[in-house]
Amino acid sequence: MSEVQSLPDQIERIGHALTAAELAELLAVSRITVFKQAKAGRIPCFRIGTCVRFDPRAVATWLRRM
Repeated sequence: MSEVQSLPDQIERIGHALTAAELAELLAVSRITVFKQAKAGRIPCFRIGTCVRFDPRAVATWLRRM
């Protein structure tokens, strides 16, 4: 039987920076919502040029604090 992991645990195991679309799918919200929350400083993010990315470990920590 497989072990059920929490969403923060699942996100933390991702080995690459997440795009807004990937994070939106995981959180079951729209991409626009992810961008708005990131712009407001509610979701931890970083920029590479004009692209917004999300560190899986930082997002998992953020989710655990909620």
